[in-house]
Amino acid sequence: MKWNNKGNFWKNGMIFWIFLYLFSLIPVLILETCNFPCADDLGFSIYTRNAWVDTHSLAAVIEAAWRKVAEIYQTWQGTWASIFLMALQPGIWGEQYYFVTTWLMLGVTSVSGLYLFHVIFRRCLGSDRGIAVTVSCIYLIVAVQCMVDKTQGFFWYNGAVHYMFPQAALFGLTGIVLTMLGNTGHKRKYLVIGILLTAYIGGGNLVTGLECGIWLITAIVLFCAGKKKNVAKRVCILLGIWVVSFGSNVLAPGNGNRQEEFSYRPGVVRSILQSFYYCLDFVFDQWMNWAVIALVLLVLPFVVRAVQNYEGNFRFRYPLLVAAYSYCILASMFTPSVYASGDPGSGRIYNIIFLTHLLLIVVNLVYFYGWYWKKYQAAKRMEEKDLRIYHISSALGVAFCFIIAAGVNQDAFTTTSALSSLLKGEAASYKQQQEERLELLLDETVKDAELKEFVNKPYLLYYEDIEADADNWKNVRMSGYYRKDTVKLAGE
Repeated sequence: MKWNNKGNFWKNGMIFWIFLYLFSLIPVLILETCNFPCADDLGFSIYTRNAWVDTHSLAAVIEAAWRKVAEIYQTWQGTWASIFLMALQPGIWGEQYYFVTTWLMLGVTSVSGLYLFHVIFRRCLGSDRGIAVTVSCIYLIVAVQCMVDKTQGFFWYNGAVHYMFPQAALFGLTGIVLTMLGNTGHKRKYLVIGILLTAYIGGGNLVTGLECGIWLITAIVLFCAGKKKNVAKRVCILLGIWVVSFGSNVLAPGNGNRQEEFSYRPGVVRSILQSFYYCLDFVFDQWMNWAVIALVLLVLPFVVRAVQNYEGNFRFRYPLLVAAYSYCILASMFTPSVYASGDPGSGRIYNIIFLTHLLLIVVNLVYFYGWYWKKYQAAKRMEEKDLRIYHISSALGVAFCFIIAAGVNQDAFTTTSALSSLLKGEAASYKQQQEERLELLLDETVKDAELKEFVNKPYLLYYEDIEADADNWKNVRMSGYYRKDTVKLAGE
């Protein structure tokens, strides 16, 4: 890197972070070739898999997917948009295509993150492309490597598509709403895309659905206060779509049936109070670790450069209010699970809260430094050379911590866990055992299949397995998927 050319330094830095992010995904994508559907992957796609096997007609598969939506909507849950995608899990076309799962989840996470940070830094702050791309890559590295439940986030299709897809759509919708503020063309295009995303989010998981409604209402209030009434009117249209979509979700008959499975339901007020507690516990205790500190250290010089070069009129007057509101947003993401079941949820729910947590950290860094800069300005300006030294130093420090943490616990990071499974041969062994099972499951002469228990269970790939009891729900769903009378684990 050329110290005498600041432009080259930051451009080279952007290329480095892009390369590092893409390079870190290689072991993860190789590992995914050893992955196979399981549990609810099978149950939600029995109709579609059988439709494809019988007809090889895409129309028949789509019809079967909507049939599953209608069934589950009446009997179990109202998340119609998610159920439709669940029914289309890649394995229905053949188990060899299940590897698409990780490509899809990493793809939507990456695209939505890149787009939203592009809007924040390029459109809102007027920064150069390098800052937006670099911050995006750093965010994505921390998000992917430190995901709370990596299996449910990137490798198990059913759980990932129900949470990662709607959350990515919400990040995209947020970027579109922010874009509407600018004097940009294609207003109708942005509105149409916003309507489609809002309808989809409302029919997805309840956590993201509720968060979407809160964001839209907040945007309308802020736009009205800022005398952006034309934009506020367009967002009102999105809010109306959300009311219909999310309302059809929460009012589904199946939701009542599902809630009967839980003996403790705290009610609205107590659920909200418990959500604030869980937010403190998870966000400020369990997740406030060195990886989050690393995110702050790595993005800070880019935030400083962006704010110091900002030429707009926004004053960043209320940093404490923004921080408090960010906490309320995160707390609200715990509420649907607490209200429905009395507990804060599971790994796949924590994943999207974690993604939002990281996003809000960056947003608050921008806002707090914006407040500081507007108050002190040139008297406290950080020079380019100091920022470059700081960036290199923090990157080296984070790399040192990463090596130590990965050496102690290889499963702490997605890439090192994938690499470990590949190098130890457990991923290949797991794939071989799965293929041996498939020989029985795809053999039409075998009506009662007894499958050997897995010897190797890679941390990232293994989620759940069938049991010795043929009447277990996972066994029943596998037998329906492969058209067997019974499926169970073989005895000793």
